[in-house]
Amino acid sequence: MEITGIVIAKNEANQITGVVESLFSVCERIIVVDSGSTDETCTLAEKAGAKVVSHAWEGFKGQRRFADGQAETDWILVLDADERLSDGLKAAILKLKEQSDSPVVHAYSFQRNLHFMGKCFRNSPLTCERKIRLYNRNYSKWDGGSVHEAVSVIGKIRKISQTIDHYPFESMEEARNKLRGYAFLKATDKHQRGKRTGFWSVALHIIFTFLKKYIWQCYFLKGTPGLILSWLETDYTAITYMKLYELNHSFDDKESKHEQ
Repeated sequence: MEITGIVIAKNEANQITGVVESLFSVCERIIVVDSGSTDETCTLAEKAGAKVVSHAWEGFKGQRRFADGQAETDWILVLDADERLSDGLKAAILKLKEQSDSPVVHAYSFQRNLHFMGKCFRNSPLTCERKIRLYNRNYSKWDGGSVHEAVSVIGKIRKISQTIDHYPFESMEEARNKLRGYAFLKATDKHQRGKRTGFWSVALHIIFTFLKKYIWQCYFLKGTPGLILSWLETDYTAITYMKLYELNHSFDDKESKHEQ
């Protein structure tokens, strides 16, 4: 099994070397699809040994489909710039490369551990976040909306217990800005698909998100970082549904002022 590692990136100079090196521990070649970086992302990626392909941004799904088309191998391993393979996952993938699965497996899914403020947030066993990141492209394609794209597989998917390490935020400011940017994209996607919201929907989604993160997923065990991360993810939900409400109703505040 030969594997091509793929990363889509823009202005990821602080992260790109680390992710390319992580992928090279199990991949024969790495492709970085860059959508217009103005920092040293491309230079650093090439210095680390990756092939850089420039491609104008066409959304997460479109960008990933384009990236898959650049690979020369059937098997693809995808990481975001802020992700790394854990040592256990590296060993598991290397073992897969040495053996043939019977019955045939077309994709593998992994869990992610989120690292924030010096704490590792492992997924609760009841709410596991699994991602298909290693797949045979002949049986797979990227689907989904503007934000939460995912691999669809026609065939057998095998679960791997080892994890991807996720380091999404280098500062509170980055966390807030990144999550709010995703919230606007998600709200727009929901609106375009005909989703609607109102008072109770907004309120309940906000309350449920905080309870899910802080209690159900046991973020309270992480002390203050757990409380902060619960609040950040609740803010993401709040902005998503408040923006959706705004899009649903197309308010014209200037017109309402004239009516007074």
